[in-house]
Amino acid sequence: MRRMRQQRLRWAGRLAQWATLMAIAVGPGAQAAGAAPTDVRAPAFDVVTLTGERYTQATMEGHPTLLVFWAPWCKVCQRELPVLGAYAGREKPGQLHILSIGFADTRERVESFVKARETAFVFPTVYDEDNQMARAYRIKATPTFVLVDAQGRIVLIHRGASLLDNVQFREFVSTLHG
Repeated sequence: MRRMRQQRLRWAGRLAQWATLMAIAVGPGAQAAGAAPTDVRAPAFDVVTLTGERYTQATMEGHPTLLVFWAPWCKVCQRELPVLGAYAGREKPGQLHILSIGFADTRERVESFVKARETAFVFPTVYDEDNQMARAYRIKATPTFVLVDAQGRIVLIHRGASLLDNVQFREFVSTLHG
């Protein structure tokens, strides 16, 4: 009897650890497909693009925005960014803004990567100095896509490839007009 109780406690402990790890892995604001926006506000930011334009959380308010965190050395990013660029030019709703954030590398490598792939980078791109924005958004992997609604709430965090196949992303985008 005592042995069974100890075994149950071990399993309960493992389940609690697993739940904690999943909560960390999913991150703030991540939801199941079709879920309503959360009240998790996107962290404030103030960045300047490689072409000198300034973007802040305040300038993005009122506009749904896809934040794309990537690094030049990331093989998945190298495949996904051209796909996202083609999407932006072909079928992206006009209301949806895309802001590309190069981080986890030097400014020179980010700039070189963007210049070598100008057709893929049809959206503004910033260099995340000292990874400040990535830290504010708790970005731990590349690529990571953070979808923020017009009210500044995080509605989706997608890590890795195939954002355009994500059901929740597609459902959100289908609600936008123009």
